[in-house]
Amino acid sequence: MKHKVLVVDLDGTLYSINTFHHFLKFLLIHCIKNFELFLLVKIVTIIKFRIARLISHSKMKYYILSYIKDKQNIDYSEFAHKISKYKNTIPEVSNSNYDTKILATAAPLCYAEIISRENNFHFCSATDFPKADFHNFSENIRETKKINVMHILKRNKFTEIDTFITDHIDDLPLMKISNKNIIINSNKELESQLKSNSIEFETLRV
Repeated sequence: MKHKVLVVDLDGTLYSINTFHHFLKFLLIHCIKNFELFLLVKIVTIIKFRIARLISHSKMKYYILSYIKDKQNIDYSEFAHKISKYKNTIPEVSNSNYDTKILATAAPLCYAEIISRENNFHFCSATDFPKADFHNFSENIRETKKINVMHILKRNKFTEIDTFITDHIDDLPLMKISNKNIIINSNKELESQLKSNSIEFETLRV
């Protein structure tokens, strides 16, 4: 019998929000509550650099994750609980016909894996803490995200993705290899991009 694999994006898909933006607010509040002024200044500075477009979103994420990677007092479970109210109702996520469910996201692994467990996913592919400098930083996005999901499939001897659910054109590499694509809250611009790439899809409003 065919082993059915479901892959779901997080930001804008499983959750209606950009979880990383909410995470930045959570970190700022954490710093204030715990009088971690040095960390607060570093985070605020990097956010300002990003707002001024002096650095990329990927570089901002790299610096933020670098700053907190050795912090032991950040309650990632508390953050995951705070944002659970933003979860979208997607029938496929609770569908028991899927044998394996993978949460695949560019969001940080430190909280994405908690969200993954709490929503009964079997695997989580996300952006881990940096292990070296920015040039070796691997954000779990676009082609990298596809490669990491494929690694999960290969390690577990799964042959294909039955259904992929997302809201963003960045996930085009995964859409190209999925048997079925469901687009959350699609718009005409996104649909035009998908059609120009010969991607068949269904839409879901949440």
